[in-house]
Amino acid sequence: MHNLFRTIFFTFHFSLFTFLMPLLCCCAQKTSSTKDNGVFEYKEIYLSDALGSQGKDLGLNSVDEDWGLWGHNLRRVLPMNPSSLVYAFVDGERTKDQFCFSSNQLYEYIVHYIIDTYGEDDTQRFAILANDNELVCQCRQCREAGNTTDNSSPAVLAMIEKLAKRFPKHIFFTSHYSTAKTLPDHRMPENTGVLVSAIHYHLCPVKTERDTQFENILSQWAQKVNHVYVWDYINNFDDYFTPFPIINIMQHRLQMYARNKVKGVFLNGSGTDYSTWQYIHTKVLAELLKNPDLNYAELIKSHCAERYPKAGKLVSDFLLMQEDWTAKQGKVLPLYGGVSQAVKTYLPAKEFIDFHNAFAALVPETSGNERKVMDRLCRAMSFTRLELMRLSGNIDGYQTYYDHLAALESKNTEVYSEACWTVDSYLKDYAEMADHAAETKGSNLLLGKKLTALSELDEDYTDISILTDGLLGLPSNYHCGQMISSAPELLLGVPQVPGMKKIRVWMTRNTPCHIIFPEKVILTCGGAKIAEATPEATPLNSDRAMVELSVPSSVKGELVLKIVRNKEERTMAIDEIEGN
Repeated sequence: MHNLFRTIFFTFHFSLFTFLMPLLCCCAQKTSSTKDNGVFEYKEIYLSDALGSQGKDLGLNSVDEDWGLWGHNLRRVLPMNPSSLVYAFVDGERTKDQFCFSSNQLYEYIVHYIIDTYGEDDTQRFAILANDNELVCQCRQCREAGNTTDNSSPAVLAMIEKLAKRFPKHIFFTSHYSTAKTLPDHRMPENTGVLVSAIHYHLCPVKTERDTQFENILSQWAQKVNHVYVWDYINNFDDYFTPFPIINIMQHRLQMYARNKVKGVFLNGSGTDYSTWQYIHTKVLAELLKNPDLNYAELIKSHCAERYPKAGKLVSDFLLMQEDWTAKQGKVLPLYGGVSQAVKTYLPAKEFIDFHNAFAALVPETSGNERKVMDRLCRAMSFTRLELMRLSGNIDGYQTYYDHLAALESKNTEVYSEACWTVDSYLKDYAEMADHAAETKGSNLLLGKKLTALSELDEDYTDISILTDGLLGLPSNYHCGQMISSAPELLLGVPQVPGMKKIRVWMTRNTPCHIIFPEKVILTCGGAKIAEATPEATPLNSDRAMVELSVPSSVKGELVLKIVRNKEERTMAIDEIEGN
């Protein structure tokens, strides 16, 4: 089931960024950093320590200065009341959800936008991309160009070629994405390019079949256009605070990109939001973008010593250990995952705890800027400590790390994920979980008891022990203690426990992630229905529900909970089952 959430986020990742980016951009700035000072002509790192003047000092590019159009923003070229002919013809009518790339009117709007905003003499990049959906124009001209119902490439490529000839000093890009993945059948003009998303090229420290597939895509495009750019990823976008080892993996990828004639790399990270090691990652990746063959271990040591005079060696030792540990695991790193996925792929839990304790002990010995950056880093990593405690089923002593995280004060640390999950919401849910665990300790007869899965469980949600660990899940983050299910009916066997008169089933919902309360919960024994209830939100938390089902003393044998999903929704979440 976790694959569903990955698909949801992957599909809209590019469009989310391109929606937000114009808010940060100046619409009419001239290109200022297109000089070639490394193996790649275009180098960008989307982390807060690489934005603005800091990025320029590192020789980095930026979308707000080096692109006239970036991402899915073609609508910016349109006047207030454009001709309806700029829009796609789908199912017999025009739709404003997509463009017609055979439209002469759209071509003229783009031409006027370029002339009026940027002129014709200074090189600027323009992304001529279809809107981020599956719609493809089916007008006569587009079909004659070669469009099919799921392939917009022919008309898009024709538009780009026409623009490239009209403006020989500017560079025009298509994308290898969604409905536009077909390569041209001939060599395009030298001022054309492609943006290739690496979203399906998994972050993995060992070579996989995906490496060969992605290399083939890059190689094929390099034969057709002069400017192949890759959009790659350097964060876990569901968890900015847990240390994410990206340097070793990215060095190998950058080396591969250089071999395959890639000319530009955009490394998508946490953007203006804070993420652990953003400073070190920015510094090291900026140097690897200039020369992918540098010794990254020496770079890490150097920049850690500069950033943390008191703790430099402690930090670099941990970073390098984590990079090596991750390489030995040889597993795909999650771009969207919680700490439960992290400990299986890139986070050595014991070593992290030892490091965090030692790091925290050094903070009081520092002052000035070092004290400021170390304190923020230490408090942010308290999130990971809280999650490790929750995962262990033992939250004794959690208050220390809870208070540390609650005191995290900075303008860009309010959220810890791309989905804008807030620290405040996490802390609120965690406190509710802790209070409930204290209240039910000693009275929950199903605590630690083994349930039985009687129906198929979703991928990544097969550990049903979390349903009897005594800890409620956190509704604001679907990685935290819930068992997600897309089954029409989830069947769970519940053991009879002496003295148990009631069963409580707790559920969560996260509407933006399409996780909704079940439609109903039915308790059966031997196929006969004993009780039924409809979930309703609790007064304390509107995203949590509980149903209570009575267990008659006359009922013998294993009980079965049938949890029925609302047929109109994709998924449901159960986070705890209690008996008393």
